Amino acid sequence: MVKNFYFKDRGGQTPLPPDLQSGLIPKHIQTMGELDEYEETNISIGTNWLESQHKKQYLKYQFWQLLHKKLFSEVWKWAGKIRENELDNPYFVHPSKIWPEIKKLEDNIESWLEYQSFSERQIAAKIHERLLTIHPFPNGNGRFSRILVEYICQERGWPVPTWSMQTNDNPAARRREYVDSLNEARENRNHNRLEKFMFSK
Repeated sequence: MVKNFYFKDRGGQTPLPPDLQSGLIPKHIQTMGELDEYEETNISIGTNWLESQHKKQYLKYQFWQLLHKKLFSEVWKWAGKIRENELDNPYFVHPSKIWPEIKKLEDNIESWLEYQSFSERQIAAKIHERLLTIHPFPNGNGRFSRILVEYICQERGWPVPTWSMQTNDNPAARRREYVDSLNEARENRNHNRLEKFMFSK
C-alpha cells in the first residue's frame, strides 16, 4: 500500500498565496493548513482508488493523468490537466515540450524494463526524476509522482521507496536532501544520490 509520500515541511497556518487560489474548488480555504487537510482527504480517496487498480497501463500517461485527477479533483479544477504555464524553475520543461517528453519517458521505461538496462531502484529513481522534471501538472507533481513510483514498485514486486522516512523528525533537512539529490540527477545524469534517498531505511 502506498504510504510514504508525504513531506511535512510547510507552515500550517501560512496564508494561501493568491496564485494558488486560482482553480480552488472549496473557496472558503484561507490557510495552507486548511488546504493540506482538504488535499489529504482527496489524496486518501485517490490512493484507495489506486489500490483497486492492477493494470499494465500504469506505465502509460493516460493512467498517470487519471491518477492525478483522482488525487486532486475535489480540491482543484485543474486536476489531471496538462500544465500550460511556464514555471519559475529552470529544471522544469517548457509547456510545449511536456507531451514529447512524456512520450520519450514512456518509451524509455519500456526499454529499461525490456533490456534490464538498470537496477530496479535505478529505474524507479529515473522515473521519479523525469516526472518531476517534466512537471506535467500545474501543482501536486511531487506527491503524485511519489505515489505513482511507490505503486509501480509495489506492482512489480520491487523494493518500495521509503523517501528517507528516518529523517522525518527534521522535515526541512529531509526536503533539502530530496531537492539536492533531484538536482544532482538532473545536472549530472547520476541518480545514485536520489536512489539512496528514496530507498534508505
